[in-house]
Amino acid sequence: MKIVAKKLKTGKIVVVPEDMDDLWHLYNVILPGDQVAARTVRRVRRDSGDTSRPDKGERRRMFIRLIVEEVALHKYSNRLRVKGKILEGPEDFVSTGTYHTINIEPALKVEIIKERWPNLLIRRLQDAASRKGQRLIVIAVEEGQASIGIIDDSGIDVRVEIHGTSRGKYGKYIQTVETMDQMFSGISLQLQELLERLPENTRVVIVGPGSTKEKLAEYLKSKVPTSKGRVLFEHVSTGTVAGIYEALNRGIVERIASEIRLNREIHLMGEVMKHLGKDTGKTAYGWDDIVRAVQFGAVETLLVLDKLFREAQPDYRRKLENVMRQVEKQAGSLEIFSADHEAGKQLEGLGGLAALLRFKLPNS
Repeated sequence: MKIVAKKLKTGKIVVVPEDMDDLWHLYNVILPGDQVAARTVRRVRRDSGDTSRPDKGERRRMFIRLIVEEVALHKYSNRLRVKGKILEGPEDFVSTGTYHTINIEPALKVEIIKERWPNLLIRRLQDAASRKGQRLIVIAVEEGQASIGIIDDSGIDVRVEIHGTSRGKYGKYIQTVETMDQMFSGISLQLQELLERLPENTRVVIVGPGSTKEKLAEYLKSKVPTSKGRVLFEHVSTGTVAGIYEALNRGIVERIASEIRLNREIHLMGEVMKHLGKDTGKTAYGWDDIVRAVQFGAVETLLVLDKLFREAQPDYRRKLENVMRQVEKQAGSLEIFSADHEAGKQLEGLGGLAALLRFKLPNS
């Protein structure tokens, strides 16, 4: 996601989605009653005066602003459909008050105007934008060779290639414990240096065709303690530089960002269920209990189901936004859960709203 402009005084934010994940974020940000504007295609009929041959019209590209009534995500066609009444457009071709659907696709610049932007939605766009700046260290490894590269917005920067030297008959590489240790030692030194220089949220992805990547991960646990909790795996067909490019072409950056978000949701939901199971009193769910917890300033983390916020009636959404603001003012954190995953389904079973509490509330 690219945030092109942010003018909160007028309620306008301009973004450019870059992939399907960004469309998912916009699906949860654009709500009925918002204004959305973009260049779009509309069929225009020409008045030829000949009634014997109906004119199907021609498709013209134009800039249209509309007030949103419906938002639908079409995952398999890679587009977000935003339908509403036209507020602004070329007078020669459109009439205000008529309906139009803007198809938002990757690379389309989109204006979104709200009467007021909740901090939660602003942060969601910012998180989507910062995800694009995320760097990954990718280590491609197989028997006798390895490559280390950094993936970021600009592409792949291959830093190191390591090749084994011991060979047997006909040039076949013979891997021994000693040579594996030497290769792993070289990788660990390079990785330690990179992790010291790159941001703390940098993830390490070990890719390759066989079990060598798992053996390397075990080695790194003791040799590079800063890699703990950062290492992920991906199967590719080769442990050479080509393996790094293969991982990139498979959309590894977007997938890992989604996995990180999903893992966070699973962990938080696990904490909620643990406290409920032990009856510790340090969790709340449902509207009344959440409001009471906020009144006591007890909410440490508020969990909100995306579908609950997106499909809420305006009056309820305003109440929900007010609760979210109160949580933020009390130095609590907010987490939006996707209804598409198991953790989100668990939250939906609790009414779509739950909280982890700083302390147990007094009996009412």
